[in-house]
Amino acid sequence: MKRHVTQIIANDTQMVANATKEYLRRSVCYLRKFVFKYFSLIIFFTLTGCITEYNLATRQQETLLYGREKEISIGESVAHKIAEKYEFVHDEEINERVEQILDRLVEVCDRKELIYFIKVIDEDIMNAVSLPGGYIYLYRGLIDRVDSDDQLAGVIAHEIAHITAKHGVKRLQAFYGAMALQVLAAETDGNLAMGVNLALNSLFTEHSQHDEFQADELAVKYMKKAGYDPQAMVIFLEKLREEQEKYPTRKYSYWRTHPYIAQRIGIVNKEITGQIDFRGYLNLTGNE
Repeated sequence: MKRHVTQIIANDTQMVANATKEYLRRSVCYLRKFVFKYFSLIIFFTLTGCITEYNLATRQQETLLYGREKEISIGESVAHKIAEKYEFVHDEEINERVEQILDRLVEVCDRKELIYFIKVIDEDIMNAVSLPGGYIYLYRGLIDRVDSDDQLAGVIAHEIAHITAKHGVKRLQAFYGAMALQVLAAETDGNLAMGVNLALNSLFTEHSQHDEFQADELAVKYMKKAGYDPQAMVIFLEKLREEQEKYPTRKYSYWRTHPYIAQRIGIVNKEITGQIDFRGYLNLTGNE
């Protein structure tokens, strides 16, 4: 009986030892895979050529995955896709109007080395978007609702500011980082998606609060330098807020891609006057 019990204990001990050994083997194997993928991603990001440079718009030293040539290449590729998907306005008067405003603003912006392009999408939507590398798109619906060139200049200056501050490039970089974590967590061998597809998919997603506020501050600066009245930007934002209250869920609307309109009114007023009044405080806190 003792021998039988001893044999059972020995067998159980061996089973536990084997199970422990197998667990350790698998853990080491998983760890090796994890470390391999981790360093593979480090090598990937290193080989893509991270660039550190001083950004005149943000006044900060920034490290980015994309240099200027890559940024322009991505913007150009996405612009081709947009041209395939949307119809543009061909009215000469409208195109000359937006191009003249763009040229005046570009002359005073922080990234004059880029070649800027502007197109009007033939849809009755109040919106405007921009791409890395100097591409700006306005919707006909927005142009139809501005009351002056100063108001239109405020919209265009805001999009230029997204480009000069490299907000689009930074969004792509953030997407790459998120995808890298997903690759590690899922333990897959898939390649990271191309920046062109990411840029196209992110075109109609909302900007962060930080990016919107920074673009507004830069837009006011560009408008002043170019001789436009920055107060027109406040008037147009007020108009957008009224439109938002009427149609809060309209697809691809300006407030969907450019949120925080109430707070932005406060930011723009503060940038124009250098101070903030009580109403501006309410706007900034979102209580207006």
